Amino acid sequence: MATAALRRGLAIASALGAAGVIVVLALHGERPGSGLARYEAAGIMLALDPAQVTAVEVRQAGRRWRFERGAGAAWLHDGGGPAPDPTARAVEDGLRFLHGSAPQRALTPAEVAGIPLGEYGLAPPRYEVRVQDAAGAAFVIEFGALNSQGLAQYARVTGRDEILLLPGYVGRAWEAAIGQP
Repeated sequence: MATAALRRGLAIASALGAAGVIVVLALHGERPGSGLARYEAAGIMLALDPAQVTAVEVRQAGRRWRFERGAGAAWLHDGGGPAPDPTARAVEDGLRFLHGSAPQRALTPAEVAGIPLGEYGLAPPRYEVRVQDAAGAAFVIEFGALNSQGLAQYARVTGRDEILLLPGYVGRAWEAAIGQP
């Protein structure tokens, strides 16, 4: 009989102890953070907000493609009708990548001294992208050759001395916008 009462008492004490631990955990402090850092754009086109861009022009070997943002934020191709969905998506992706994707590396003028720009595919560039917002602010970038692994692309921003090594997907978005493979 004493054993049954002792077991019952231990069960009640264990249940109360467990409930007490749960109450303490529920009321103590706050929930820990997710451990994820807040996103901040780190791209090369930080001065222009992609949503405020009104015109984009891509130039390649004497050819020119112009995209203008029309009513309802739709992209118009060469001032005419709406750009096809894949093209419009590629323009939006290209702008977002220029704004948000950090260069993998920036080669300083001292690092590239004595190396012709042609070695990076920048003399002449493979293609050039000109971005403009409603206030007239402009951003111009020249894209060159892919690096030896084919995963990144050399680029140069007008007004800057360094040569950038950008993730390959940045340039591929602009190639998709102009229908290049």
